Amino acid sequence: MADEFAGALCERVVIEAWVAARDDAGADVGHWQAGPERLAAIEPDGAGRGDGEARRSRRRWRVTLRQPVAVGLTSRLRWDGLLLVVLAMEPDPRRRDRIMLRCEAREA
Repeated sequence: MADEFAGALCERVVIEAWVAARDDAGADVGHWQAGPERLAAIEPDGAGRGDGEARRSRRRWRVTLRQPVAVGLTSRLRWDGLLLVVLAMEPDPRRRDRIMLRCEAREA
């Protein structure tokens, strides 16, 4: 099973972190800082809406990365011309050495 996962890690993503900063007037001048490039398994994460959910117009993706990785809710991923904004993260229920991110695509 480990070999299957290693083969699924076929997409390259760049992890970007938000660096908060303020200028002398107190205005937000933060920026995105590119971090490491990692291999990931990326799959579509459903479409349309579920019961009780509002309609979504942006595509959602499930991204699985091998641990340890410095990623959080203030991170985003660059992949295939898209920005994947991290909406949620949780340990992969099948294997604890992985983390599963639920992301929403934005145009880069």
